[in-house]
Amino acid sequence: MLCDGEAVSRLLRDRIFEAKLRIALPAELAELRALTQNERLHPEQLRSLAQASAADIVRFAMAHTDYYRERYARAGIREQDLSDPDAFRSLPVLERADVRDHFERIRSDEATPSNAQYAVTGGTTNEPLRVLRDRRASHRTLGWRLHRWWGVGPGANQALIWRDASSGFWKSLRHDALWWPTRSVRMDANHIDEKATAAFLDGWERIRPALLTGYVGAVIELAQLVQRSGRAIPPPKAVGVTAAPITPGQQEYVCKVFGAPVYDHYQCIESPMLAGECARHDGLHVFADARLVEILDDEGQPVPTGELGSVVITDFRNRVFPLIRYRLGDEARWKEGACPCGITFPMLEPVRGRITDMLRFPSGLIVSGDGILAIFDPWPDAVRQFQLRQERDYSLTLRCVRGSDANADRIMRKVVEEVRATARYEVPVRLELVDEIRHDRGKQRIVVSDVPGSPAARPPEAAER
Repeated sequence: MLCDGEAVSRLLRDRIFEAKLRIALPAELAELRALTQNERLHPEQLRSLAQASAADIVRFAMAHTDYYRERYARAGIREQDLSDPDAFRSLPVLERADVRDHFERIRSDEATPSNAQYAVTGGTTNEPLRVLRDRRASHRTLGWRLHRWWGVGPGANQALIWRDASSGFWKSLRHDALWWPTRSVRMDANHIDEKATAAFLDGWERIRPALLTGYVGAVIELAQLVQRSGRAIPPPKAVGVTAAPITPGQQEYVCKVFGAPVYDHYQCIESPMLAGECARHDGLHVFADARLVEILDDEGQPVPTGELGSVVITDFRNRVFPLIRYRLGDEARWKEGACPCGITFPMLEPVRGRITDMLRFPSGLIVSGDGILAIFDPWPDAVRQFQLRQERDYSLTLRCVRGSDANADRIMRKVVEEVRATARYEVPVRLELVDEIRHDRGKQRIVVSDVPGSPAARPPEAAER
């Protein structure tokens, strides 16, 4: 609970920050206000806005990139066809291999060194990918809107755990001066240890952040180190996690350690800020005014609400490297009904993992990561972390960090039996209790495999650790 002085300090900081935006970044402040209005639009208005935005980015790509102009011409798509929403749904899906093989031809003729920023995916799928982000399209405003749902204002101090989040003295000084009075403390998710944690928490106590954000795996590891240290820190107002599924037990654990509600949000390197939880914690609101999200079956058709499918996105804002109907490699479901919070954006169930989070067995049986992630859902306190590892001989090891449930051992044995049944008793399944499960470059991997060619194969550098 904040003392009155700290609450007044945060309110004053928000007011100063908003005044600074009004002077220095009026366009971003205006966009934040427009985004805030969009979240309450009638669903039909949102649908019309998304259809118009999707048609606009396709027209742009046809006019300004060699790749889309030629690909859509081969598919028989003409610019005048785009007035029909069905024409958009007939566009071919863009795969990761397409982006890798045609990077230069997807780059638009608007891209310049000043407005295009290189970004590389983390490679937990064994396939790091290079894309360009449009510097003119601020992702900050989408983040500010999301954080407001969590009760955190744009000017709030933040603690960040990302890959390469730490920076040199002069770069940090420039950043802090630019965003004053907001202050931040940062830690590199690749280098979390007791020394780095102590320095991070020293900074935390100085700035008393209202928000902690980072990769799921890195935040969980930080929580373990904080708990182990016995150090008491001022609680933030919210903890935001992303980049991997988080189980109910993990969410409860992080909430307990940091003394703040934990919010899931969905984003990726290719297109930051796709969806996020509101204060009700009952699904992810898709940012339908900035990105189009589709969930498709194996035939490329939209799946019914509640059915699992492949996530395909279109970024309305990236004009240096258009991503149109791009398959992310994740699996998700649409959620039934509207959220009582009043935000009218369409809703996703929590994203259950990547398509690569699958296990294959000698008989040809495939077990999806969606079912694996949920194996401890009925008993969220039984384990703090778990991971299912497939050995080279196809056998399985369920690695668990024991939780607080008094019946944890019995529950873990029960889950092992369920995993055996799911694998149709083809291979041995054993239980291994461990003290911790390290993240992979900040991300938490629920499924890993040492079987050559497996979709869930570990990256070579991870296999060496």
